[in-house]
Amino acid sequence: MPITIKDIAQLANVSIATVSRVLNNSKPVSPEIREKIMQIVKETGYQPNAIARSLVNKQTLVIGVMIPDIGNDFFSPMVRGIEQVVSQFGYSLFLAITEGKLEKELKYLQLFQEKQIDGVVLSGVQYQEHIRKFAKESGIPLVVVGQEFSAHQIPSVDIDNVKAAYDATRFLLEKGHERIALISAPLIDRSAGRDRYEGFLQAMREAGVAVRDAYLIEGDFSPNSGYESMRQLCGVEVRPTAVFVATDRMAVGALNYLLDHGIGVPEEMSLIGFDDIELASLVRPAMCSVHIEPMQFGSESGKLLLALLKDEMTNTRITIPHRLIIRQTIKTLNK
Repeated sequence: MPITIKDIAQLANVSIATVSRVLNNSKPVSPEIREKIMQIVKETGYQPNAIARSLVNKQTLVIGVMIPDIGNDFFSPMVRGIEQVVSQFGYSLFLAITEGKLEKELKYLQLFQEKQIDGVVLSGVQYQEHIRKFAKESGIPLVVVGQEFSAHQIPSVDIDNVKAAYDATRFLLEKGHERIALISAPLIDRSAGRDRYEGFLQAMREAGVAVRDAYLIEGDFSPNSGYESMRQLCGVEVRPTAVFVATDRMAVGALNYLLDHGIGVPEEMSLIGFDDIELASLVRPAMCSVHIEPMQFGSESGKLLLALLKDEMTNTRITIPHRLIIRQTIKTLNK
């Protein structure tokens, strides 16, 4: 049978409360007693029960991480970044994969509360009633990644999506393009959708270039939506010379449509994506993109959550830097 705290107390000839104080480092104990207890722990190979320890410490040392898709090129390294940071402080992860389904989000939020986990990182979620209720009523420290919920007083980690999209569009303009189209992410998504859409519009307005309604297509994050959106753009009477695509997964789909239909890239159509996933550098021609660091999103959100848990938080919004990666899919036009 496994050894218990009671067994250790009997071997050390002390009270169970004294053993608990030593194991949890909760109250002072004389050095002699501490040394005696720790020697018995070592000799017996005692392993403290996690549930019992959590009842004493009011901690489970578990962090909940909610994402829609572990196979996504952003979410997988982001989770690794969180784990690398929080594991240094004894925390483990409870990974919840929702597939973007509301019923799964609700189920996992309830589980987070039932399991009394210490903190939560949410990514790939929309600010809806169930998130508002969890943030307000659960009492569990919460950080959001890839969205900006500061108006709701929820700490967040994200890039400046407006500026990043502006920079990508501005680069196309500087290369002589004016007939520029946008394949946006779903506009219900503030960061990848509306903010990148707004950055595109800002650059076009600043350059005095009209935005054609036919050049604005809303995708759904998937490569197939990029493929079909590019089919639509190539069917307009005056075809664009360049396309900014709000995610690389959609951009790869858009690139495939062009190659499948004999449209030269960048000779006939220039293309720039967003996220700089590994596939962007592997396709041919290698794709231009806005580079971000998913692991940095994870590490910064882990640090922010730890600060919340320690009541040491000084910054409620962390902005991750971005940069343009120029490869082979953009052509300079003669002005």
